[in-house]
Amino acid sequence: MPRRTSRKTPGTLPSASPREGTAVHAKGTERVGSILDAAMDVLVQDGYAGLSLRGVAQRAGLSLGNLQYYFPTKQDVVRALLARYLEQALLRVRERVEGGGREPVQRLRQALDAILEDQDSPRACQLFAELWALAARDAMVADALAVFYAGYRAGVVELLRELSPDLTPARRERRAALLVAFLEGLSLFRGGGNLRAASVPGLEQELRGLLEQMLLPQPA
Repeated sequence: MPRRTSRKTPGTLPSASPREGTAVHAKGTERVGSILDAAMDVLVQDGYAGLSLRGVAQRAGLSLGNLQYYFPTKQDVVRALLARYLEQALLRVRERVEGGGREPVQRLRQALDAILEDQDSPRACQLFAELWALAARDAMVADALAVFYAGYRAGVVELLRELSPDLTPARRERRAALLVAFLEGLSLFRGGGNLRAASVPGLEQELRGLLEQMLLPQPA
């Protein structure tokens, strides 16, 4: 099992920035984006075992030395890719929730729409499958995912605070954790992986009805 090579400040994602002093101009920033796009392609298509700096450089149209100018090691590439993707994923959900207006019911529906849209992307689901597997043996990835899911859960807790104000804080936290686990597990069957064939029709409609029944106040 790999040693923990570094520790982040708790509650923060790893940095998405390349090596300090690089990508200070627009061309360098664009090149970093190309490197991370190429790394995601390789990770999704070939898995972490197939991810190499040379393979990423070839896909990005760069020399190995040019890539290592920005990201000296494979872990540096993975750290930056992970941070960029998780930041964007959290931002998408937050934007959809905030776009739902002041009504908590509509915000809940918007959040669910955003999550289900992400699950419609085989690329996103395959990336998370790789990250979950990698987290079992890489402390940096495990820590980053823990921060990501803490932010995800905090958003659900806030919705529950508005939807079910009578719940105690501890129960809101537990219920939010269960909902996140439920939705993330669902992605295994709705994404582009091999388990999609084990899914059943009408899951989305059933999910919406079930969550509203669980979370929204019911008429007396």
